This record gives sequence, structure tokens and C-alpha cells, in this order.
Amino acid sequence: MANNSEHAQQSYLGRQTISMPTFAIEETSEFNRLRNTSINMPRRLSTASQRTIPYGAEYRSQERVPPSGADLKQRFFLSPGENHDGSIRDRRFSIISEGNYSLDDDDNGRLTLIHVDPRGRKHYQRHRQILRIVEPIIVALILLPVLVLFWECGWNVVWILLNTVNTRSLTREIHTISEDDFTHYPIHILLIPYAIVQILLLVLYLGQDLLYRFLKRRNCFIRLILLKVHILLLASIYIVQWVVIWTVWDQYTPHEWYFELVLSLTSLLGLIVLIGHLSDLVCAPFLVSYDSIEYCIQFGCPLLTRQMSSWKINLINYFLYEVIISNIAIVTWRGFYHFLDECLYPDDSDKSAWICLLMGYVLYFPLMYFQNYLEYLNLKFEFWTFISINFPQLYRNVRHLLAFVSCVFLWRGIWLLYDSYIAIFESEFLTYLLLYLVAFLFLALIQTSSSVNGPLSNMEDENHFFPLYPNCYVSTVVQNFSHKKCFN
Repeated sequence: MANNSEHAQQSYLGRQTISMPTFAIEETSEFNRLRNTSINMPRRLSTASQRTIPYGAEYRSQERVPPSGADLKQRFFLSPGENHDGSIRDRRFSIISEGNYSLDDDDNGRLTLIHVDPRGRKHYQRHRQILRIVEPIIVALILLPVLVLFWECGWNVVWILLNTVNTRSLTREIHTISEDDFTHYPIHILLIPYAIVQILLLVLYLGQDLLYRFLKRRNCFIRLILLKVHILLLASIYIVQWVVIWTVWDQYTPHEWYFELVLSLTSLLGLIVLIGHLSDLVCAPFLVSYDSIEYCIQFGCPLLTRQMSSWKINLINYFLYEVIISNIAIVTWRGFYHFLDECLYPDDSDKSAWICLLMGYVLYFPLMYFQNYLEYLNLKFEFWTFISINFPQLYRNVRHLLAFVSCVFLWRGIWLLYDSYIAIFESEFLTYLLLYLVAFLFLALIQTSSSVNGPLSNMEDENHFFPLYPNCYVSTVVQNFSHKKCFN
């Protein structure tokens, strides 16, 4: 590496949200035509949009945003005459593409850009291409089955515990309850665990900054252990939350597939009305995480705020995500999942599972590998320029919807296979509890146990392989091994 290093350039960096790289484009007549319709120019959206908002210029985005929070208007063009005073990270895409590669120094927050000769550049580009091809395959074929195993076993552990508590409650009141009621949970059995996990989530939201600063001061080993405990606690909380809400909807709403499907479609529209995009429905294998306090402690917040204390922001973010969006997401997942249960070979679970896996992977790989192409399609074709300017959210929401459908297919397919073939002990509870812990320990060992929750805040894709869903766990591992540093 030293032989190829001709010069190094260093600059302090701040944290960046998911954003598109800025391109320097030569002034041409074609560019002038595009710039006249650029999204950076003022547009008449509505009469209300032209009114002056008090202190509007003082509203700022948060330091950490959700992992798919890139559904904001971005700058696509930068003419040579404009002054761009942003950090070097804003321009790194064009710099790296010219034959430089970067090394991040996590200790002092510096970025080192090292220029390589043509031979080294060719080797580096080949390495990047291999990494780009291999990364989605590793995540989809190795990590995803373990993630689903963790959730499936955790789900069944919670379900068995609920049934145990419910059976004891019914036994004490057997004189008033018929045999058909054994599948019915008294409302207090569902509300008590839900209230407990919501209180715990509220504590984690309000104390996230304090916990982050505390872990930041600890040594590497202690920080790593406490981080794993935090991840396991949060994952268990989310599993209980999903089981309880899913069960409530199962118990108090009709089970006809068409009703559940209509309810899910309504939830989709409600999510678009509320936050404008569907990215919060997307999970692994599109979104995976790396175990670091930078991504797994503080919850990303998409809100623009002005002179608001952090605890207020965290409180609003808690109600937005853990009370509103979580319920909408669960209803949406439940409807599509039950629709497949009813309509896709309900009497042959194996065939249904393999068809789900086939459909899921058919959607997954094109959506992953063509992210970069689809993200910058508007730079190549006039029609897509028109679409991206006038209907920016529609273009991305179609891709979010396809990614969500792929997730439903993949998770259901793997889940059904586990339900059919997992059997270790005579006690189902011990089997699921053991596999729950084993799956987590395996993920913790390879530094991606946080993928069971997804990255809580944005992970930047240093290689810019996947601009919409920064699936950069493998890249991060390779980078850390190349630096020979302790995982943080």
C-alpha cells in the first residue's frame, strides 16, 4: 500500500445522512435545460407552500436519521460556477471514482484519501466489484435465515408464555368459561406485557443520549458486552410488542382474508399520508446492521426541529415510531402474511414456503443490484427526470413497496420451514429458547446481532453500492479487518 501511496489528503468529517452524491457537471445546453427544471429551483407546489414560515430557515434535521430516511429532496447537480463549501464527504463519490480510495480513522474522525497508480486502481476496482456482488448474497443466504430463526423462536417463546399464563387464568375460572374460550386471551393478559415493553421503550428513548455517552467512555471490551445486552433487551422488547399487537388484531377483528388485505392496504395509504414513504416497512435482508454504538444506541429521528431540547425530540420520536408507526407496520405485515396463508397452498406448507422463497429472492436481487442504476435513472433519461422532479415520492415508494413484498415472501418462507422442521427437545419451550439464544450468540459473534432490530440510525454506505438501502455490513467488516482494529 505504501508503494502505491503518492499523496494523502485528510479532513475532519461529520456524520452524514443517506444522501445522493453531488456531481460536478460541465455547463452545456443539455445541463441548462435540466437545471431549469431542477428540483433545486423554486416550484409552485401550492399556494400554501409559498407562504413565509416563521423561523423556517432555522429548522434543522437531526444528527441521526432512520436507516431509510433518505426520502427527502436531494441536490443532484452542481454547476462549476457554484461554490460548494460542504465537507469532503459530500464530494467523495467523484473523488473516489477517479482512482482514490479512502481509509477512515475512527479514533480522530479523519478521512484519508490515498491516490493509487493505474495498476493499483484496477485491483481496487476489482475488489469493489467482488464486494458489491457478494454482499447481498451473504446477507440473503446466510444472515437472513439466522435472523428469521431468532425472531421465530423468540415469537414462539412469548406465545408459549402467554398461553401458559392464559391457561392458569382460565383454570381458576373454569366454572364460567367454555372450552372454546381457551384460544381467547383476557384483555389484561395482553395489556400488561404491552404496557411493560412500552415503558421500557420509553426509558430507552429518553435515556439514549446518556447511555451513548456512558458507553463512549468505556473500554472496548466493556462497551461491547454492554452493547450486546442492550441489543438483546431491545430485540426481546420488540418481539413482545409484535406478538401482543398481532394477537390483539387476531382476537378482535374478522379473519376473512379480504378484510385483512383491505386493512393492510389502508394501512399502507395511512403510512404514506403520515410520513410520505413506505421505507419503515422494509427490513432484512434489505437492511442489516453492524454492532456499533454509532448505529445501535440512538434512535434515528426524521423530524426537523428548531430550538427543541433533546428529550422532547426523543419523546416525540417515541410516540411517532413506537405507538403510531409500529401499529401501522404490524397491521400491514399481518394482512399480507395472512393473505398468503389463506391463498398460497394453505394445505401444503412446504410448497407454500418454497414458492415464497422463490418469489422473495426474485424480487430481492434485482432491487439490490440495480439500486444505483435506478437511483440515478433521472440523470440518463428525460422521462425519468420528469418523473423524479414531479413525483419524487411515487418513484421511491414503488420500490419500497416491492422491497416490502419481497421481505414478506422471504420471512414467511423461512418461517414456515422452521415451524415444520424444528424439533430438538420434547419441550417446545426449551427448543425455542435454546435456538433463540444460539441464534443471537452467532449473530453477536459476527458483529451483526443488531440486525435483529435493524440499524436504529443511518449507516452510511462508504462504497455507495446501495444508495437506497445501505446494505453495508459486509463492507464494514472487511474494512475493520483491513484496519486490524478492535470492533467498536
